[in-house]
Amino acid sequence: METSSSLSSAFDTPPEQVLQLSGADARLVLQGQTTADFQKAEVGTQLHAAFCNPKGRVLADTLAVVVAEDTVLMRGRQSVMTKLAAHLKPYIAFSKSTLMTLDLAVCCYRNKAAQNLDPNHVLIDRHNGVLSVIAVGRGMGFTEHWHSSDATIVADPKDEVSIARVDFETARARIESNTIAAFLPQDLNYDLNETVSFTKGCYTGQEIVARLHYRGTPKRRLFRATLSETAEPPAPGESIRNSEGQHVGSLVNLSPLDGEIGALLEVMPDATTTPLFVGDKQLTLSSLAPCHPVADQSTG
Repeated sequence: METSSSLSSAFDTPPEQVLQLSGADARLVLQGQTTADFQKAEVGTQLHAAFCNPKGRVLADTLAVVVAEDTVLMRGRQSVMTKLAAHLKPYIAFSKSTLMTLDLAVCCYRNKAAQNLDPNHVLIDRHNGVLSVIAVGRGMGFTEHWHSSDATIVADPKDEVSIARVDFETARARIESNTIAAFLPQDLNYDLNETVSFTKGCYTGQEIVARLHYRGTPKRRLFRATLSETAEPPAPGESIRNSEGQHVGSLVNLSPLDGEIGALLEVMPDATTTPLFVGDKQLTLSSLAPCHPVADQSTG
């Protein structure tokens, strides 16, 4: 296990859930509701997507796999996916599509070099015509598995890692139950890691997201940092403050590391040259570094 015993209870990874959207209009619904281009996605490919509200704030993030021309699976935090299903209900009601929850468990493994999957590659295994295992390459030697209860995963249990650890190491910001509609896609670097397509058609929130891309400069960007081990870790959404107590960002996600806590945070880049702290607990952030070398995507 990758965590110390004192951290294990504080870092129970939030459960994940897989939704299936199927039917003749499945891709059409997603095309009009997400930042990703589902019309161009081929069967057997994966893509990250964000759902936004009309103000461009992210309601949910998903890792999606197109398993058939009319069927897409989407994985996200269980609590967030529950809210997402309710959000999509009116859009699906008058479409030729159906949304349902699949009974698939989600886990991740750090692979041996010979077993690495390309970050864009997906393996789909069916048993008697029913989905059994989906293996998704996450990059950096990680593979994520969505599998039924009776499926066999060909991996060493000792190589299993938490999804939170994979997300931290691959700089993949996630929406949590208490950060729904808190961030713009650019705050989470979604415009830099191919979560947002700027060539597809309109989607909810697209005008705000595109305006910032073409005419503005993001005020905040995604950074990695670490915190010392603590019995009461902070919660996603807590304020990031500088030494003068000014609010300069927010905590996005936490991950158990080896004896310390990994943190993803969205913060003003100019504020990262001085010490930063989490909330009122005055927990000091260390090893602060940008998640992507590009600080500003503005096209001028």
